[in-house]
Amino acid sequence: MRYWGRVIAALAVAGCTSSPPSAERITGQNPPQLASVASEEAPPIVFNTQMRSDIEVPACESQSQGHAQIQILQDGTIESTVIINNKSDESIRFWHIHHLAAGASTGPIIWWLTSPVGVDLNLTDRHIDIRQVGIFVPNPHFASAEAGLAELLANPSNFYVNFHSDRCPGGVARGFLP
Repeated sequence: MRYWGRVIAALAVAGCTSSPPSAERITGQNPPQLASVASEEAPPIVFNTQMRSDIEVPACESQSQGHAQIQILQDGTIESTVIINNKSDESIRFWHIHHLAAGASTGPIIWWLTSPVGVDLNLTDRHIDIRQVGIFVPNPHFASAEAGLAELLANPSNFYVNFHSDRCPGGVARGFLP
């Protein structure tokens, strides 16, 4: 009986971490205070998105697609898991998070999700699965990681993840954060 109690408790905790982000849990008003205000045991904020070529700008003829999970830890660290189904057998170069200003169709890179930053990885595997801590890049929209994180928490739908290939250097597929 004790074993099943622990299994049920573990499942309950796991179920809580996959719930959509909530402004009630963390408002994003003051990211540097997240670790001091929240418990070290608090679950991360999790965003999931499907990356598809039909919403990429400029359009890309590709069957490759992906899934990105972005986790924001209580200390403000961004951890990512990106899985790419490279159906078109492309040479995948890199992926990152962009910010999209109102009325724009593309935006600057805010966090690189591959390293080393700016280096073409040229991955040709059919299935690519990379876990990476996000690497902030100063840009025209945000001078600091804290400012970018505050905006990401307040308005996640203004951010998208995309990956690039040799065939589609402007982007193979993108997915907006919810």
